[in-house]
Amino acid sequence: FVAVYERPFWREAGLSGDAMSRHGPMVEIHDASAMQGAPGALFGFLGIPVAHRITLADQLAEACVAQFGRLFGEAALAPVAMRLVDWAVDPATATQADHAPLAAHPAYGPPPALANLWGGALHVAVTEVAPEHGGFTEGALSAAQAMGTAITR
Repeated sequence: FVAVYERPFWREAGLSGDAMSRHGPMVEIHDASAMQGAPGALFGFLGIPVAHRITLADQLAEACVAQFGRLFGEAALAPVAMRLVDWAVDPATATQADHAPLAAHPAYGPPPALANLWGGALHVAVTEVAPEHGGFTEGALSAAQAMGTAITR
């Protein structure tokens, strides 16, 4: 969910625009504004399971704006524009299998398609290909360490 404002007013209050929240539909919120100037924008990732989200589609934007208001003040209740995109129901980004909640943290690791890119000249080191702790900050560190070891061989 993205809400656009005339200016990033939260910065005037000394707020970063970043938040983690368990009170409202969004669980992770970030300032999506340019470093300087206007407009201001806040965006958040929804933390509601897709099956429940679909039943609330008409109410979600309003609930997101209300959550911004609780976190960033009354000015957040009046965006000049907003947009809600649910990637889980977009056939270009998700399938029906993606609708089932995860029972455990997924296993990561380098997919075969990333092996020996450009004859070994291109290396990918991100948390999603980490040999352990994939998807976490520790995974990014693990991937970087594994990359360093691979390059020095």
